[in-house]
Amino acid sequence: MSDDLEELRKKTERGDRNDEIRTEADSAFVDELVDAIEAVDSGERPKTVAVRDQPVAALLATLDDDDDEMAAVGNALEEALGREHSEKFDRSEIVRLAVRVGLETATPEKTEQLSDAVGRHAQQNI
Repeated sequence: MSDDLEELRKKTERGDRNDEIRTEADSAFVDELVDAIEAVDSGERPKTVAVRDQPVAALLATLDDDDDEMAAVGNALEEALGREHSEKFDRSEIVRLAVRVGLETATPEKTEQLSDAVGRHAQQNI
């Protein structure tokens, strides 16, 4: 009986004002992401990103010359994201995966918000 009461309490428990503020801020950020995705899709914002990092550029250039090493790095990044392994990678895919791994590791809440925004954008454009 006490388990039922505990479950009911959890279902009806209200968060504090800070929870509400965070939820509103999260929702606003997701709305901004949806708008940004739309701007990228429409061409108002660029679809690509550029990064200046000489050591990473050297690593990518070296990986370009070694398909096995490129695949090993790509597969490690996919594994970190919990994805199935691909067979072939290029520089762009390695950078894309590395950015996603970094974001997921450092700010999983932003990755979740991005996922929510991508889903909401897809629903709006069916």
